[in-house]
Amino acid sequence: MLLGLVMVITVVAYQQDTVTHKDSVPPPPVPAPAPPSPPPAAAPTIEQIRYLAGLKTATRGVAQIRDGVNRVVRTQQADSLTRRRAARRLGGLCGTARSFIVSGRPKMQATAYADSMRILAKQLTVRLDSLNASLLVCEKTAGKDPSTVATTLTGRLKTYDDALLAFRTALKPDSTKTASQQ
Repeated sequence: MLLGLVMVITVVAYQQDTVTHKDSVPPPPVPAPAPPSPPPAAAPTIEQIRYLAGLKTATRGVAQIRDGVNRVVRTQQADSLTRRRAARRLGGLCGTARSFIVSGRPKMQATAYADSMRILAKQLTVRLDSLNASLLVCEKTAGKDPSTVATTLTGRLKTYDDALLAFRTALKPDSTKTASQQ
C-alpha cells in the first residue's frame, strides 16, 4: 500500500510539472550578438612617439607661417601702412616658425617607421626641410617684397600639407576594413 501511495504522489507531481502556463506578456527579444571588434592597433614605439612629438612642435611653426601669409594676403587691398605692417609681421613670424621647426625636426627620424610608413615619414621631413630652407629668405625679404614671399610660402605649404595628409591617413587604422580583410 505504501508503494501505491508513493506512485500516486509521483504521478500527480509529474502531471503538475508538465502543465504549461501561457504568459500574457511575450518575452523580450534576444539582442543579436555584436560583431567582433577589430583587434587593437599595436602600441606606438618610443621612436614613433618621439617622431609625433617633433611633428607637433614643427606644426606649431607651420601654423605661424600660415598666419603670416594670411595677413599678407588679406591686406593686399588695404592701405600701404597696413600692408607694410603685415609684411613685417610675416618676417617676424617666419623667424619664430623657423625656431619651432628647427627644434621639432631633429626628433622626426623616419627610421621610427617601417615599410611604406617610413617612405611617407621621409617625404614629410623632406617637405618640412624645404619649407624651413625658405624661411631664412622670408625673414630677410618679407618686409621688402611680401607678395612674392607669400606666393613662395604658399606653394611650399601646399606640398607640406599634401605630405602631412598622406602621412596622417596612413597612420590611422582603416575603419572601413572588416576584421577578415586586415
